[in-house]
Amino acid sequence: MVTSAKGTMENPGSNVRQKAGLNRSILFQGWYGIRTKLEYKCLWYGRTFIAVRAMNTSRLCGQCGSIHSRNRKSQALFKCKDCGFEANADVNAAENIRRQGLALLARAENGSKEPPGRAAGIPSGKQTQKAGLEDYASST
Repeated sequence: MVTSAKGTMENPGSNVRQKAGLNRSILFQGWYGIRTKLEYKCLWYGRTFIAVRAMNTSRLCGQCGSIHSRNRKSQALFKCKDCGFEANADVNAAENIRRQGLALLARAENGSKEPPGRAAGIPSGKQTQKAGLEDYASST
């Protein structure tokens, strides 16, 4: 999110000053502080706070569970390379996060210590290597 827009001599960047200002604003926010305040407010109002790992949520297919770096065609379009499922990329990622959050909530209510399964959006088999989740696969 905070990469430079400066570019190179051959291919100079555009809107460099605006991007630098945006980067300053993002870094100034202190995301950990926002999370801490959100957890506190949830506790204050009697709500449940569920932290979901964001890794691969935008590259995970909501239909077949496939993870591929080329699934995200553009900022707005998601198209699965395996099953052909198409959706808005943000909607697909939000659905993956929702599914993972509900699975984590269900496991917490049932007292399960096991990692989330494929229904929670965590891949299994060869997909775990692509997602970097070998530790989850070995514990199931």
